[in-house]
Amino acid sequence: MKRIKLGKQIYGRLMKRVLERDGWRCRKCGSLENLQIHHKLKRSQQGNDSLGNLLTLCAYCHMEEHGQLSYTIPAARVCSKPKPRAK
Repeated sequence: MKRIKLGKQIYGRLMKRVLERDGWRCRKCGSLENLQIHHKLKRSQQGNDSLGNLLTLCAYCHMEEHGQLSYTIPAARVCSKPKPRAK
């Protein structure tokens, strides 16, 4: 069965619904920056564009989810605590 590819406008509305549902936060680390929509089951593996198959991830967690990180990012990327200033 051939899957329907959503048009740009409809997909944009769907992405906004996912972001709103997830509170405009990465569901993995809670970040509010560089948010992206992730398919739990990839479209290439017959995953669909239903709300149940989509979740909000930040760019870092999205890359990590797809195994695209071959190095570590400094902890400051996730940590929201200000670093102590040197005296």
